[in-house]
Amino acid sequence: MSYRPTAKDFNAFFRGKIYGTYDIFTARSYADLVRRHDIDLSRAISEFDGDRLIGTIVFAQRGERAWLSLMGVDPEYRSRGHGHRLFAAAVDAVRASGARSIEFEVVHRNAAAIAMYRAGGFTIADELLVWARKPMPSAIVDLTFRQFSEGTVARIARRPPACWQREPRSVAAARDVALVQCEGAYAYVRVRDGNAVLLDAGARDSSAARGLLVELDRRVPYDITLVNEPDRSPLSVAFGEAGWRIVDRQHRMIGT
Repeated sequence: MSYRPTAKDFNAFFRGKIYGTYDIFTARSYADLVRRHDIDLSRAISEFDGDRLIGTIVFAQRGERAWLSLMGVDPEYRSRGHGHRLFAAAVDAVRASGARSIEFEVVHRNAAAIAMYRAGGFTIADELLVWARKPMPSAIVDLTFRQFSEGTVARIARRPPACWQREPRSVAAARDVALVQCEGAYAYVRVRDGNAVLLDAGARDSSAARGLLVELDRRVPYDITLVNEPDRSPLSVAFGEAGWRIVDRQHRMIGT
């Protein structure tokens, strides 16, 4: 059965002890995720109990690379093998369409999922942190928003990118983005509903990372989140020194 999963589906499927009881998506944020990261909902793999959707997985593909984006199973149907079947079916699908590498992220505390992925031949490539900073009321907004071309982003961005969501293609697909730079460091900033997200950021070394934090504190009064920063990067060192908090920890896993 062909089915395009919705934000409502994943909000229901992600509820539980791993991700909490709140909605992880709005309709807007889900549509943005799908569009910017090349998720093809028409290729979603789903399982049903009669007419009831009980599990689904969606993924993206860029040439010979694939990213398994979201997988969820109805809480009432967990521990029955649905997750295993969905994951295996998605891996088979992207391999059949030419993917030579497959990647995804999984939170540290999801031990059952990590064991399943390891059993499927996937290994941990990086430890990634989700960082957040509180609002800086003393800051004065000094940002110019625009849309950047993929080539412009690629010339500035770190190589290789920290993860799929922070690749130049994903950043360039976002509208109303501001670039904050200092010597040896950069951050692409997007502001929505009074909250700032760093779509990507990077620093040559710890000194450059500290300089970037000074610029962010001066120019961005909103709270800030940066998703999936490598745990030993110059930015992570600087964030820790500056009192940013770690919101979550993830493994980046890769298989062929």
